[in-house]
Amino acid sequence: MRALRLLVLALLCASCAREAPADFAAQLTPIAEHYVRLALALGEHDGDYVDAYFGPPEWREEARQQSLTLPEIAVKADDLVIRLQAMDVAGAEPLLALRHNFLLAHLQSLATVSRVRDGLDLSFDEESRSIYGFVAPSYPAAHYAQVLERLDAILPGEGPTHARYREFRQQFRIPDDKVEDIVRAGLEACRERTRQHMTLPDGENFTLEFVSGQPWGAYNWYQGGGQGLIQVNLDRPKYLGTSISLGCHEGYPGHHTFSSLLDERYLQQQGWLEFSVLPLFSPQAVIFEGSGDLAAATAFPGEARYEFLGEVILPIAGIESADLDALRAVRDLLHDMRYAGIEAARKYLDGDWSKDETIDWLTNYALVGPEEIDAWFGFTERYRAYRINYVLGEDLVRSFVKKENPDGGAEGDWLAFAKLLSLPPAPALFAE
Repeated sequence: MRALRLLVLALLCASCAREAPADFAAQLTPIAEHYVRLALALGEHDGDYVDAYFGPPEWREEARQQSLTLPEIAVKADDLVIRLQAMDVAGAEPLLALRHNFLLAHLQSLATVSRVRDGLDLSFDEESRSIYGFVAPSYPAAHYAQVLERLDAILPGEGPTHARYREFRQQFRIPDDKVEDIVRAGLEACRERTRQHMTLPDGENFTLEFVSGQPWGAYNWYQGGGQGLIQVNLDRPKYLGTSISLGCHEGYPGHHTFSSLLDERYLQQQGWLEFSVLPLFSPQAVIFEGSGDLAAATAFPGEARYEFLGEVILPIAGIESADLDALRAVRDLLHDMRYAGIEAARKYLDGDWSKDETIDWLTNYALVGPEEIDAWFGFTERYRAYRINYVLGEDLVRSFVKKENPDGGAEGDWLAFAKLLSLPPAPALFAE
């Protein structure tokens, strides 16, 4: 905890010679309750906002009965922000300093979401900064063109790079009748590897469902008490890597693990009420989605990923041959193209590009196939700047892990990842 103490004090202390008041923790408790109640009130206006709630049932009913307007919610959140900003954080225990930062960031975000839902017009970057606390970098077309040149050199065949990429990818597509078996195998492997490195809450578990007609590929609905519901959208095509990426992202050591640990450690053991609600559009989304995206690389580092795909997933899929070496080379190059989709969302939502211009960019630089275009727009128009949380979130989480484990060993990465999941998901963790 020494590194965390230094980080938090450096970020949050105006003077390390002062000490926080003895009742610092007690001052946070009523603010946490007000925050939860405001989140539930906002959820009455935005059905996507409250991802999960497992606090007192009467609070949700009171939110329905009270029927706060969006401006009222924003003003009440502003008042709580002022109270938090007036508190002297100097000398507070590191964990309490992080709790203070968590509440402050989430109330500021909640006020912004309320105003946006009430008609406030923000640019993509203003929205991402105000709601999630970060802005994704922007790269010109020349950046992606250079990557495409390298990709073009290793893809087989002739013709446009995006068309050859889609054709190359088809050898790794999972037959529709094998998807459910492969998703189950991936989830179980991710859980087993996580159990080898982390202590999971007693009795934690999840229910797996296969659905259709959703704008997302998969979703984890945390239920509280260590129980989760993972839904997988069968409308989206699934590829070999889905077994690992989906299983680790939604399950272990991703969303389900993170939610279960926060629930047990902070709500159940310490009574921190703010962890009885999981707001979707909030600063914690950066850490949730970022850790979810990095989870597979932590559980299956380096060659372990391709060994698992070759030895376990290929036989289940009934695919007799697949060039995993080529897959690895292509995947490594695609890493440098990850922000192309965010750039498309930024330009499209800001009105700088038409839908046709956006499709052209997505096709050429994000390598989004025709069968995925409608889903891309459906997600982007519904969740807007939430898109930054996956790619930028992964980069932020990776920076945390690298700082904790500069040598880059697999076991050290697990320790760093577990440490991140043991802390309140506050922006101060990434302030540097």
